[in-house]
Amino acid sequence: MKKGRMPLSRAILWAVIAVLLALSGLLIPWTMNSYRDMRTELDATPTPTADVRSMMLITFDPSRTPSPPPILFKPGSVGSEVVRLQERLRELGYYTGDIDGQYGQGTAEAVTLFQKQHGLEADGVAGSLTLGAVYAVNAATYIPTPSPAPTSSFIKKGDRNDAVRAVQAKLAELGYYSGALDGDFGSGTEQAVILFQTQHGLVADGIAGADTIALLESGHAQRIIPTATPNQAAIPLLVNKTNPVPQGYRPDSLVNLRQNLPSDLVRVMGSDIEGDPTAVAALREMLEAAKSAGITGFQVSAGYRSVKYQQQLFAQSVNQYISNGRSEQNAISATRLTVADPGSSEHHTGLAFDFTVSGTNFRGTKQQIWLHEHCWEYGFIIRYQEDKEKITGFIAEAWHVRYVGKQHSIPMRDRNLCLEEYVNMLTH
Repeated sequence: MKKGRMPLSRAILWAVIAVLLALSGLLIPWTMNSYRDMRTELDATPTPTADVRSMMLITFDPSRTPSPPPILFKPGSVGSEVVRLQERLRELGYYTGDIDGQYGQGTAEAVTLFQKQHGLEADGVAGSLTLGAVYAVNAATYIPTPSPAPTSSFIKKGDRNDAVRAVQAKLAELGYYSGALDGDFGSGTEQAVILFQTQHGLVADGIAGADTIALLESGHAQRIIPTATPNQAAIPLLVNKTNPVPQGYRPDSLVNLRQNLPSDLVRVMGSDIEGDPTAVAALREMLEAAKSAGITGFQVSAGYRSVKYQQQLFAQSVNQYISNGRSEQNAISATRLTVADPGSSEHHTGLAFDFTVSGTNFRGTKQQIWLHEHCWEYGFIIRYQEDKEKITGFIAEAWHVRYVGKQHSIPMRDRNLCLEEYVNMLTH
């Protein structure tokens, strides 16, 4: 190699460096421009963040466990748990009825009694608090509440004292009482008090309270006014499976409903439907009151029935069940739940009527609600009530009313008695 000449490899290296410097001079301005554009966009568009507000509203809190639905038993409840409750209440002395798994009036009264004795809300409904107390090992047994000593301002059936004797004497003087002046407040005294209260416009509850006694002792009480037939002071006629009407029975007098009830009050569903005249007159008074209250649309579908006609109805029902595959005995048993045996129907008396409303099954209508609330004020009762099926022998019939007279209907309503219970009270 001659002195003064650059080696070839070094010349190549410097050539490469020169090319790279030239490229850098071109790329650096473009890169800076791109970087400035990117920063401009970043500054103009902030980085989005998640909006968790709505998520927090629906996010399940793992520290909270959903509460199970509360346990609650009330009138109308049925089943094995009601049986268990009845057995426990009987064990504690609060319940004396049948262990039937049906939460009726007796069970509700036992629950109320338990609640009162344990400082709970006495509503007759077995909720969680009540059930917890009932099944607690330290639940208190029933402690009877001593009856208040009778006073001259409050005496009732079962009392025996001089105050009762004084009331009996006043009632006998006015013609309401004809029994012994023995100071024993029995059924006879109770009926005399009810008759006195009815005739004087007092609450006919059979209890000689302050108002009744004050009027008796005032010197302004009226003597008894004999009632027209049927005698409302008499025990109401009881017709059921064990008390059929006599062979060939027919009421003394009957009137045609269409001829005695205006069509703007009620639609009578048959031209030959009849009823007892006193009952029909009360029916008209009741329907006029309903109309004044804005309740119309009543229909009467049944009144008096002969024993022969009842036989036809009974046979039709039995045959219908048999045609559906039931045995004859089973068909008869099923029929007896809704159709009375011939001779055992209340319709034989001419005092019973069935109501309907066009296009409905009557239960739950405004007509049914008004009827159940007000019929008692006009001498009628709801003959077959819920919770009374075991006594009457029939399932509840919201449409079936029976005339007994105001003297009996008001006490029956106030004491929640069906006709069987009421008649038994008067005769024992």
